[in-house]
Amino acid sequence: MSFDYLLNQFGNSIEGKLNGNYQTAGANEFSVGNYSIDSSIFAGADINSFKEKIAQGMNFEGNESIFYQAVNNAGVENIFDSFDTNGDGIIDEDEIRGIASTDGNEKDISNYDMEQLTTKNAYDMVLDNYREQMDEYRAQEANKQAMQNYTSNIGGDNYQNYGSQTQNGSTISSPEQYTTKEKLENIENTEIPELEEKKQEIINNAQTEIDGKNEELNNLLEENKEELEGLDEQYKNSQKEINTCDEKIREKQSELSQKESEKFGYESTLSNLEAELAALDTNTGDEEIDTANKQRKTEIENEIKELKDKIQKCEDDIDFINREIESQKSLKGIKQDECNGIQEKIAQINPELAEKMQAIKDEITQIETQRDEDVAEIDEQIEAKQQEAIEYQKEIGTRTGEAESMTGSKMVQDALKLAQQELEKGVYEYTGNNDSPEIDKYRNGLANGDPWCASFVSWIYGAGQNSDNAATFGYDASVAGIRSDAQNAGYYATVGTYTPQPGDLMIQENNASHVGIVTGVDPDGTIHTIEGNSSNKVSQCTYTPGSSGYNMISGWVQMNEWLSK
Repeated sequence: MSFDYLLNQFGNSIEGKLNGNYQTAGANEFSVGNYSIDSSIFAGADINSFKEKIAQGMNFEGNESIFYQAVNNAGVENIFDSFDTNGDGIIDEDEIRGIASTDGNEKDISNYDMEQLTTKNAYDMVLDNYREQMDEYRAQEANKQAMQNYTSNIGGDNYQNYGSQTQNGSTISSPEQYTTKEKLENIENTEIPELEEKKQEIINNAQTEIDGKNEELNNLLEENKEELEGLDEQYKNSQKEINTCDEKIREKQSELSQKESEKFGYESTLSNLEAELAALDTNTGDEEIDTANKQRKTEIENEIKELKDKIQKCEDDIDFINREIESQKSLKGIKQDECNGIQEKIAQINPELAEKMQAIKDEITQIETQRDEDVAEIDEQIEAKQQEAIEYQKEIGTRTGEAESMTGSKMVQDALKLAQQELEKGVYEYTGNNDSPEIDKYRNGLANGDPWCASFVSWIYGAGQNSDNAATFGYDASVAGIRSDAQNAGYYATVGTYTPQPGDLMIQENNASHVGIVTGVDPDGTIHTIEGNSSNKVSQCTYTPGSSGYNMISGWVQMNEWLSK
């Protein structure tokens, strides 16, 4: 069952629940007042303890009681089900954070969080959380099944090549959007393998039927053994040789499928690289970019040559395997002629037996014909999916080449790579109080314990690179300071007046003060970032135009332009 199918089923279920339950359950109660409660109090709660907490809270004094009363009005069980997004009957910390962080502050559940939860936006939020979990699972599975023959460091769909690596080197896209990379990965990791599995199932089922029919033949011969005067053994021996030919043909066809899959892998990567090479500009007028692009061009040309050699080797192997298959088919035909000759002799002794044998053989032929037709149809579907994947690789490669030519500074490229490295390290807070040795590193000597999103981007663009960036960009542990510095330098743009590039900084000031590094911008305006102090760790995030998260973005620090001057 495919990921997309499961996801759609989940989405339909959640959408129905939200639209059906909350629109008729007093959800608008949450739009009253301005209150918040500690988000941790529900961690670990089951439905019974959740009900108990709500009942107790309704007796509190002050604004907190408003929250509990609103939950009661909207339906305690409905709210519990919305908190328990994975449906295991327990509200865990990740689920609490997913709800509480709607307004940018995951430590408290505010009326804004709950208002969003109990409206149509809740569908998007819950679905996004689920997609993120499934995206991480798919990435792990893809890495387990990684093809050794695929090359790495192929460009990404977000105009940069800085994402986590999959089996073909392309970057993993954001969990919330079906980008070109996700479509590609779905084809390579789900759709084609499912077709291959279906193809093998058809072959196996057909062989089981054929083995059964051969057993019927043997039983017929055994029952009439005495009158056949040795013809039964001759027929059985010829049939064994036919079965041996069939087994060798199946083995060679399996080898052929593997070799064709290997060739497809090389061709897919080749398409990506050729597109990236065609899009690379080595005459941008920026000496650093031109030098880097010339170096990358040489690397790509060498990789292309190696890939073409590997593809040629695969084609030679495929030709050899096909010749072996034809040889076995020819031998099988000879043995079938022998069986037919023996069957004619049997017909002279026992016409009724020969007629029964022929009926079984006709059934075997019918099974083989249907099998071959079904397999050919699936092969056509696989070939179509492979061609679709190659087109996606071309698109990804083109964007990667364009990104290399667009990036305004080598320092920006280095910053993006460094941010990706920190993301892959899995840096997180040990106790949830802005603390860990890795986080202390970002603080550049400043005191521990304070929010560290600004420290993270300052470190990425300064001390982390051991560069002189600080002389241009400065080091500031506050979002307001970074924004002010950029405004004073003339490199701050408000939302709607500028399209960010990878390496620019995203500034949030609506309901929260936060900063992150832009890693990609999709054609539909979706923004991808790497951020410190997001869910208590270095996180990869996505902001879709019109979503609550995107609406919190106030502007961009134009790092590409700033560091190019």
